[in-house]
Amino acid sequence: MEQEKGFFWGQHAEAEKACLELLDDCRRKNTVLARFEQKLIRQTSSRMLDWVDHLLVRDSKQIREKLAVLGFVRQPDTRLEALIHPVALLPRIVLAGRSSGPDSGAAIRVESIADFLQANGFRAEIEGGPFSPYRRASISAENGAGLLVVERRGTRDYEPVYTNDAYLGVYLKGMEAWQKRPRTGDNEDQTFGDTFRIADRLVMELGPDLAAHIVCRAERTFWLSRNYAARVQQGRQDTLGLGWGNHDHHTFRSSRRNFPKLVALFSRLGFRNRERFYAGAEAGWGAQVMENPVSGLTLFLDVDLAPEEVATDFTREELRERNQLGTVGLWCALHGDSILQAGMHHMAAQFDFERLIEDIRQYGVEYMAPFSNFPYLKQAFSVAGKWEVDPARVQKLVGDKAVTNEQGEQFLAQGAVGSHLENIQRREGYKGFNRKNVSAIILATDPRRSV
Repeated sequence: MEQEKGFFWGQHAEAEKACLELLDDCRRKNTVLARFEQKLIRQTSSRMLDWVDHLLVRDSKQIREKLAVLGFVRQPDTRLEALIHPVALLPRIVLAGRSSGPDSGAAIRVESIADFLQANGFRAEIEGGPFSPYRRASISAENGAGLLVVERRGTRDYEPVYTNDAYLGVYLKGMEAWQKRPRTGDNEDQTFGDTFRIADRLVMELGPDLAAHIVCRAERTFWLSRNYAARVQQGRQDTLGLGWGNHDHHTFRSSRRNFPKLVALFSRLGFRNRERFYAGAEAGWGAQVMENPVSGLTLFLDVDLAPEEVATDFTREELRERNQLGTVGLWCALHGDSILQAGMHHMAAQFDFERLIEDIRQYGVEYMAPFSNFPYLKQAFSVAGKWEVDPARVQKLVGDKAVTNEQGEQFLAQGAVGSHLENIQRREGYKGFNRKNVSAIILATDPRRSV
């Protein structure tokens, strides 16, 4: 999956339009779907397309030809015939056969079908075992259009999976093992070693894709415990039993010495390198985007980077320590690496961009100025709360002259900026990021700017 040099993600307006037309057809035919969409936008500030896992359409030569022209190709790793757009972030399209069942439909993705049914007062049978890779429930079928709800854990298939008690035990113990793993210690190499051993065990017992799901789910839980904006928005989404089915990417910040280890860890979990970002002298940072397409997870991994290092493979080569700390390095020096004691720097989820900013303000959550504001990509960070800082960390930074005495005193008195909830809105199937705009927000979130 590693992209060639110069690769960029394009816009696919016609492909998105086709998906929206299929969704509109379901909405017109199915009143339950139409009513739920109104609740969705009002209570969560998100759009229906942000939650659609796949669309169902009656198979025909005409629909195949239309979708092929728009760039959809057959999904190779599934028992049902489905189409995906390989270079766009759009729902998959499942081709329905001539057997009984709806002619069209929309399947929305949630973290727990049981929560969804309970929160919305729906009654439906859940197909698939608890915590299994794929589960689904049929909520409503009207005028040939269905509304389904699905759970996914490390699979791209569409057939419910029934598991046994042994699987359930391994899954729950794996989740628990990751959540209780050591995040602190005097010897970071030893802490990383423990983390690798737990990850390898997950991969051996459950496979890399399900292991990736477990790790990111647990990391979200830790991030939520430290982020007020995220807890507020989760509460809004849980009024409809949704969880974080609208997640876009998870961002981990790393010190230079640990960055190759971070990339290696996620590589073991089935993530592969996508595009690479670097600003060098412009902002002093670099980032590797990684994706596990089977688990539907994307990562943004940040690190300080010197201008002369942009031509190197900084994901694999050891980065020497530098006297000067950039935004990412200082954040890690104050709080620790994201994969260790700090937790994620932010998670991005997809919303109706302007509406979220307006709606969540009533809960005391404010947003920074947008750092991307294009028709196809809008992004903004919540204003970060400040975290208490270990005095020993501040003392070392002052001693190393990485921060001034005055800055050190203010970090001790006021804390330093912590994590964010990113508000992101994508249109036209745009799957990428904008380097210049990322540089701007990295500079804007430097802890030194808030003292």
